[in-house]
Amino acid sequence: MKVLILSATGCMGSGLVEALKNDPKFQVSAFTRDPDSDSAKSIQQAGITIFKGDFSDKEALEKAFAAGFDAVFFTIFPDLAGGDTDIEQAQNIIDAVKRHGVKQVLYGSVARTGTQESFDRAYRNLPEDSFLRVYWPKKWKIEELVRSSGADWTIIKPPTFVQNLVRPQYVAMMFPELPTSLVIKDATDPNLPQWWVDGSDTGRFAAEALKNPERFRNKDITIGTELLTMNEMVEKLRKASGKDVQLYKWPADEWEATKTHMIHSVKRNFGEFGYDPEGGNPKEYGFEFTPISKWLEDEKNQKGTWLAQ
Repeated sequence: MKVLILSATGCMGSGLVEALKNDPKFQVSAFTRDPDSDSAKSIQQAGITIFKGDFSDKEALEKAFAAGFDAVFFTIFPDLAGGDTDIEQAQNIIDAVKRHGVKQVLYGSVARTGTQESFDRAYRNLPEDSFLRVYWPKKWKIEELVRSSGADWTIIKPPTFVQNLVRPQYVAMMFPELPTSLVIKDATDPNLPQWWVDGSDTGRFAAEALKNPERFRNKDITIGTELLTMNEMVEKLRKASGKDVQLYKWPADEWEATKTHMIHSVKRNFGEFGYDPEGGNPKEYGFEFTPISKWLEDEKNQKGTWLAQ
C-alpha cells in the first residue's frame, strides 16, 4: 500500500511515519514545508521520499498526489489569525484526493467536535470574536469535507497532547514561562479532569486504521490515555524533571485579562465543555497507549527539552 503522510513532522504524522517505516507492506512518502528541518532529515534517513510544500500550494500538492497513493493522512494547524486558511487548505487536500482517486483518508481532528450542546454552554460567556467560537466548528467542517471525499475515511479525535508541556515548539506557544521559571500559566480549573495523550500515539493509532481498513472504515474515534487534572499533571512533571514545577496563581487583574487572551480564554472556559469519562482509550480496538508518566520519564522524550536541562 502506498501512503502519503501530510503533516509528516508533527506529533501525529511523525508517529505514523514511525509506525509504518519498517513495515514492508507499506510504501511511505511524506509531505512537509521544510525538508531541511531535523525532523524531516530523520524521515529521509529512513529512506522515505519527501515532497516539499504547504497545504495552500496547490501545485505542490498536485505534484505529490500525482505519484499515486492508496491512502493519505493529514491534520491541519488552525488559522490563528482568524481567517479560513485552514478550511481552504483542507479543501485543497480533499480536491486532490478526489482527482487522484485516493481510496482511504485519515484525518487527525480534535476531541469534542460535534458536541454542540457543550459548545452552546461554553459560548454564552465568550466575546463574539473569541477564537474558541470558531476552533471546534472549523474542525467539524473539515471533518465534513473528509466524510464527503468519496474515499473510505477514519477521523481520529485526540485530546490535549502531553507534548504541549514539553516540546520547545509547543511550549513556546502554550506555556512560554515554563522552561525558565518552572511555572505553568494555565487558566484551566486545576481540579478539572481532562484527557491527555502522547501525540505520537495518535499516529500509531492511525497506522492501525491502515492495517485494518475494514475495522476502521468510516468511523469517528475519540482517543485518550489518562484523565488527569492540572494538579496531577504538575506532580508528574515534578517527578519526571526533579524540578519544583508550580501552577501560576493568577492575580485578580491578570485573571480578568484572560477573558480576551487567545489561549487563556479557551482554557478558562474549558470547564463549560465538561468531559466525557468514556471519551478516551477505546478498548475495543485493543490499542496500548503510552502512560503519561512513562512518556515524561523517557530520556529520548526529555532530550533537548526543559525537563532535561
